Amino acid sequence: MKPTNDDTVAIQRVLALWGHLMDDRELDRLGECLTEDAVWDASAFGLDRAVGLEAITAVLRADGHACAHHTTNIVVSDGPGDEARVRSKGLGVMDGGTVISAVYMDELRHTVDGWRISKRVIRAG
Repeated sequence: MKPTNDDTVAIQRVLALWGHLMDDRELDRLGECLTEDAVWDASAFGLDRAVGLEAITAVLRADGHACAHHTTNIVVSDGPGDEARVRSKGLGVMDGGTVISAVYMDELRHTVDGWRISKRVIRAG
């Protein structure tokens, strides 16, 4: 699908909301950002790959995640069917103040509730 400007704004909102939910530890609201069958892969950072909203939430509840998440450099591209591909950069502030950089490679699907991340792969960047 070729995302419209409205799609791009809605997708950017989902990515921004993700960071706020993570930072505020409102993990019970991750369904506002993820599909029920989402795939989350941060194995590059030593975390378990998870499939499904419940499994992803369980992984994210563990200690060791950044305490602040900042998404930047968002590029929205065409995807197959009702999907869009998104590449962005992330900065994470860890306990103690260390900053890490990441690359998010996302697939988003347009659902009846709006755009949701169906796959997120996170690499060092």
